[in-house]
Amino acid sequence: MNAQSPVAPRTESFTVSAFFITEQAINHAIMACLHRGIPRDLIDVAVSSKASSKFYGGAAGPNRDGWFSWTGRGALAGLLISSAMALVILLFAGYEASKPMAIIQLLGPDLGILIGAALGALYGWLKPGDTRPQMQRALNRGDAALVLVHLQPAPEADEVKKVLEQHGGEQVLVEKDHLKVVGAE
Repeated sequence: MNAQSPVAPRTESFTVSAFFITEQAINHAIMACLHRGIPRDLIDVAVSSKASSKFYGGAAGPNRDGWFSWTGRGALAGLLISSAMALVILLFAGYEASKPMAIIQLLGPDLGILIGAALGALYGWLKPGDTRPQMQRALNRGDAALVLVHLQPAPEADEVKKVLEQHGGEQVLVEKDHLKVVGAE
């Protein structure tokens, strides 16, 4: 008898986006989404180069939001490399290592994490972020900013659409996310 492993049902997720003409309307819409329980990291604001001078004091720049995830990757790599080095030192020196050697072995992984995290954060900050296709929509308007709320299930996407419309959102669009599902056939 061939037993199949249970597969979690796939739920579709949607990105809701809307254009806003004023910075105040953007802030009110974001706060309303936060009060609904939507995490801030699922909310983006995108502006075209024409509209960047009108919003947030012209501080709009390239998408560089990957620094945080690269910090974690760097910390993990630093931990693995420094732990392996400490293990090699222990194997060569044996259990009768000198006091400085023991300190190096103890601090090695800690320093590896810190150095790896710093290098990962620097790399992520310098590397331009991947711009999601939905953000390209911001290029269509030179007078407005685009607010995007990502990864919402269908019922919640409808509610988010209403929230954005209530706060002055124009051309509200609900798009299905096209995410790769790991292990899906």
